[in-house]
Amino acid sequence: MAEPARWGLRRVALDAFDKLHLARPVVRAYELALAARWRHTATDAGEADGLPVPPARLRAQVGPSHADASFFLRSGREHAELIRDLLDDAGTSVEQLEVMLDWGCGCGRVLRHWAGLPTTRICGCDIDGRMVEWCRRNLPFAEVALTGISPPLPYSPDAFDLVYAFSVFTHLTEELQRAWMDESRRVLNPGGYLLISTLGEHYASLDRLTESELASFRAGNVVVLYERSAGTSLCSAYHPPQHVRDVLGAGFDYVSFRPAADAGRHDLHLFRKPATSGASSGTRAR
Repeated sequence: MAEPARWGLRRVALDAFDKLHLARPVVRAYELALAARWRHTATDAGEADGLPVPPARLRAQVGPSHADASFFLRSGREHAELIRDLLDDAGTSVEQLEVMLDWGCGCGRVLRHWAGLPTTRICGCDIDGRMVEWCRRNLPFAEVALTGISPPLPYSPDAFDLVYAFSVFTHLTEELQRAWMDESRRVLNPGGYLLISTLGEHYASLDRLTESELASFRAGNVVVLYERSAGTSLCSAYHPPQHVRDVLGAGFDYVSFRPAADAGRHDLHLFRKPATSGASSGTRAR
């Protein structure tokens, strides 16, 4: 993936559209234009794993670059490999998991790459009904559920050994972020892992924030833009790493941190639910 462009002028334009309540329609029109451009490209690359490729209109909602079917498949494979690497570093493996959840699975970008796991139960969930329906029809090895923008998840306590959420906390208000961390803790087994991605120092350097917003970020505060569009790509949250570790992750053990770790330069944070019901033991990232 190419470096995310500096986009100071784009921020000015989005602010103007947002004041007129037009930002979301503008973003949606952009996604539809990308889908139209790439709608005939999901062919050979997608069938290589024996699974169909989602239509361009769904891929474009995942992110602009994902309208390209080849990039969509490549980025999903990369994130699946990152999950494997992080778990390996923590002393376990994907194959050892009994149940995992792709929270915010979209149209199966990462989910599809678990099709070959022999014994692990694979679950996914998303707030977009079209994404969920596509996964149900085309990824039969996974159990996929529709959820809301707010908790709860439709799962019992202590249900999962791993919950991962790519580009989820990046599109939520602070209140929703805290609520979802609590919900993630509820559905994880004691000793289970939570992996999330955030927009960190790299993204704060790209002219996306005003001077006052950047100062707040540097002071250790989360900065959330376009809060009334929470749950969409328009809403964007910028997380100082120390805030994720010390505030958002309170109640979890903090296992590891990889700054700007993927091709999109997102920060990755791996947490573990304490094995006992008491407070976190305070383990810090290596």
